[in-house]
Amino acid sequence: MVHPFLGVPCCLALTLAPALPARAQDPGAYPSRLATMETILERFYRGESLSAGQKRLNAQVDAYNALAQQRNAKVDAARTQTDRDHAPLRTLADLLEAQDKNLGPAPAPSDRAAVRAYNQRVDARNETVRQYNLQAAAARQGAAAGDAELQRLDAGIDQARVRLDAERQALKARRDAFEAFRANDRDVAFFTALNRLLADLRAACRNRPTPALLTDLAKVRGYRRELARWASARQAGQDNGLVLVEAMVGDEPCSFIVDTGAQLVCLPEELIDALGEGGKLGEESALTLAGGQKLRGRAIRFDRISVAGGAAAQVDGVAVPASEVGIDGLLGQSFLKHFAYTIDPGQPGKLVLVRRD
Repeated sequence: MVHPFLGVPCCLALTLAPALPARAQDPGAYPSRLATMETILERFYRGESLSAGQKRLNAQVDAYNALAQQRNAKVDAARTQTDRDHAPLRTLADLLEAQDKNLGPAPAPSDRAAVRAYNQRVDARNETVRQYNLQAAAARQGAAAGDAELQRLDAGIDQARVRLDAERQALKARRDAFEAFRANDRDVAFFTALNRLLADLRAACRNRPTPALLTDLAKVRGYRRELARWASARQAGQDNGLVLVEAMVGDEPCSFIVDTGAQLVCLPEELIDALGEGGKLGEESALTLAGGQKLRGRAIRFDRISVAGGAAAQVDGVAVPASEVGIDGLLGQSFLKHFAYTIDPGQPGKLVLVRRD
């Protein structure tokens, strides 16, 4: 899905959501609707993000490659050591071959001098055999130790490969589920349903603010703040991410994209209903956004909007369809024109407002 205002990708979600409940005014339906919101939040928006999961997977790939490189270095070192160990063996084998040639046939026992010389050659040969066997035993011991080390490294590599494959498959499953979720616009449907629940609860509280309803309203507002933080974190992790600011529209906390190219402040109709201002919606009109993009919505005038320490009254706006999860609308020129404003990445909220005289 693409943001209908700015043409930027929508916020991420992780897996397919359960079916959203129909709007209900029955107070007994609120716990069920809240439970559905909680389930979706837990499954899609809490815990590790896809980007964080990819970074963790990349770190595991690097660790796996380091293990493989360590193993390959050990193999090279073992080959070098084997060559070193076999060099004296080859020398002793050549010497033994020469000694065997020089040994000759055994002399007659009566020739004591020849027997003595022959025995000396035999003793020398046997000493060579003994040296060879000692060197061969040392070489076998070194090879066994090297093989044991390689087996240990191979076992570690196999375990790392199993973990890596499992992580890769899990991340792919989450990403595939997100793509299906996004393709069906169920993320926006969820956010719209959450805002509709906010509107229904606020209407119920205006009629009869029972402790149970006020508790449910606080939960919904908590969910919305959680999603706003989620959206802000996601944008902060992107190159040239959107500038998001917290705002108060009337007495309701909202999250806005700062859009200096938008003529008016934009909010979805569900939030306008939550403010109790749905009856003030006017005729449908055209709205110009950044890049000259046109959007149609119903006009409204907000009594008061507060952002980044600045406030303006009687701010013209327009009701538009919901867009990105965690982002309520656009902060356009109908508010910004009251201020000299700068966007400073070094500031916590990035938007700096100075009231015009």
